[in-house]
Amino acid sequence: MSARAAPREHAITARGARLAWRQWGEDHEYPVLALHGWLDNAASFDALGPLLVGHRLIALDLPGHGLSDQRGPHGSYNIWDDLPDLVWLTAELGLVRYALLGHSRGAAIATLLAAIEPDAVSSLVLLDGMLTPMFREEDTVAQLRQFAHDYGRRRSRGPRVFTGVEEAVAARCAATGIDPRAAAMLVPRSLEPVPGGWRWRTDGRLRHASALKLTRGNVRNVLEALQLPALQFRAAQGLVARPLDQECSGWLRALAVEEIAGCHHCHMLGQAPAIAARMQDFWRTCGQG
Repeated sequence: MSARAAPREHAITARGARLAWRQWGEDHEYPVLALHGWLDNAASFDALGPLLVGHRLIALDLPGHGLSDQRGPHGSYNIWDDLPDLVWLTAELGLVRYALLGHSRGAAIATLLAAIEPDAVSSLVLLDGMLTPMFREEDTVAQLRQFAHDYGRRRSRGPRVFTGVEEAVAARCAATGIDPRAAAMLVPRSLEPVPGGWRWRTDGRLRHASALKLTRGNVRNVLEALQLPALQFRAAQGLVARPLDQECSGWLRALAVEEIAGCHHCHMLGQAPAIAARMQDFWRTCGQG
């Protein structure tokens, strides 16, 4: 295994909580901030990281995931809740100009961050995700009710204890339908040892309802604000809603779309070399390494 294939682990206290990440590449190389999907962690980029030579890939464990802290007792997990942490972290790391890479929920967060930080974000790569589906205004009361009841009344049964990592992998596959090979890469970073086995570190509140979601007008405003080169990979067996996603693609003027075979986590599997090569070409065209 080459030195590039072995990431370095980092952590920092950000706004009173631990944020952890793993990094491939050197500090002087062009920075790419990578944001993983729902219930995943920084290991989402373990297949791509070694291949993105010439770039400093910073794969973050978003709050409540992986080795990062969970939010405090009054915290929540709306997609915009991560933005202050990301603005703080990029400033703390001295990332004056950087590229964004996001998968699924991380792609939605990356899109929002690119919109609010236009002077800092140089390009955007989206892996089977963006800001769809869109929220209907007539569902506002129902959504708020579900959010309030989830956070105000829902009681956790306590994390399940698994006798081994393999049992946890099987549970993740059964719960979300994730490819077992991807689950085997992700699950160990989401576990912590306890008497009798292992339990999830992942915050159970990530399964709670959001307070509100973005409407069609919100999404259009965000995407039309983006004045940067963007590349989206749509997996053939992925989760992107095609009709909505195609409508939204027209609002992001400089978006290039690549169709790729495989599932929602194909960037972790056999498609990783082709995705990495296309990303490298894209960044070279943008003058970013």
